[in-house]
Amino acid sequence: MRNAMTLARALLAVSFICLAVAPRAHAHEGHAEAARPSQQPIVPGVAFTVPKETQFLLEVRTQRAAVRSLESRLVAPGKVVPRTDRYAQVSAPVPGRVLASGASVPLVGQRVKRGEVLALVQQSLSTSEATGLSTGYIQAEAEVSRAQAALEQARRDLTRVESLQGVVAEKEVQQARLIVSTAEQEWNRAKAARDVLSGARQGQGTARFPLVAPIDGVLVEARATVGEQVDPARPLFAVLDASVVWVEARVYEGDVARVESASGALVDTPAYEGQHFAARLHHVGQMVDESSRSVRVLFEADNREGRLRPGMFVDVAIGQGGKRDALAVPAQAVVEEEGRAFVFVHTAPEAFELRPVVLGGSDGEWREVRQGLKAGERVVVGGVPALRLARGGAR
Repeated sequence: MRNAMTLARALLAVSFICLAVAPRAHAHEGHAEAARPSQQPIVPGVAFTVPKETQFLLEVRTQRAAVRSLESRLVAPGKVVPRTDRYAQVSAPVPGRVLASGASVPLVGQRVKRGEVLALVQQSLSTSEATGLSTGYIQAEAEVSRAQAALEQARRDLTRVESLQGVVAEKEVQQARLIVSTAEQEWNRAKAARDVLSGARQGQGTARFPLVAPIDGVLVEARATVGEQVDPARPLFAVLDASVVWVEARVYEGDVARVESASGALVDTPAYEGQHFAARLHHVGQMVDESSRSVRVLFEADNREGRLRPGMFVDVAIGQGGKRDALAVPAQAVVEEEGRAFVFVHTAPEAFELRPVVLGGSDGEWREVRQGLKAGERVVVGGVPALRLARGGAR
């Protein structure tokens, strides 16, 4: 919202600047000529005028360039990612229908606790699975009938042999008893298998499985709708604890040794202009990407305020140790375009100059200026994008 308001102010201020530049730039010309807005582009090195009221609209702030003690830092592109132990997805363990575990299914943004039941899944079988279950039960029932018939026959044989004791050998009697015992075991096994399938048929569509939050955090995804048919292939919930995040940077293989000796980094994102987030070195990757010849480096950042959001693209200024004195300006004062660098210099109360500069190193917060600026000169550090837009951009 703040950026949108600043942009609107900048657009409004364009008309003021056009009107203000013309009469001051052509004061030596006639009145009629001075009344016409200047159409000449403002180029680097040439002063242009911005009235005080317009500076207020653009929220212009300035700061003096000064010699500072800068730590040499390697700046690399990066991305905010969740820590693997602080992000979890929850899927249905079986195909089924979603049921609410309480009054309703939790929504995105809701905070949950580890072990909390988010929803229930009532198991349901597909047509092929239901057909297979019925076929299996029929086969099991036939197996029970066969085993029962075999047992009854074994018992009749045993009764006949026992009635002939003294006539037949004792060995035949023992053999008949063993056959009966084996037939009884087979009959019991067949009945048990049939009972399992029978219970599955009767319980078809009634088994319920809870979906449980595996960690404390906030629901960043909640795709479960009551009554919806789901399967294990699609995650229904995602829980994120973003109080600590990782910042993944990519550095060229030639810079790996310098990064390994770094103690930490400063993370900068356009979403929070002028603010830097401290991060400590967590891991330097062991693999070099074949296509980019870069190595993955992870930094860990305290994010209890929630400003670093997973997925954000950031700049990572990696500290390499060692400090030196150099003329420097805040990083937000620098305008870079087509390989050139500029700063807006405040030369008078209502006068500014877009001046080209030669930059040196950066520590993430400050940029070294090697040429084009002197200590004590005021540079614009606030409202730079709006001022740049209002004067037609750097040319």
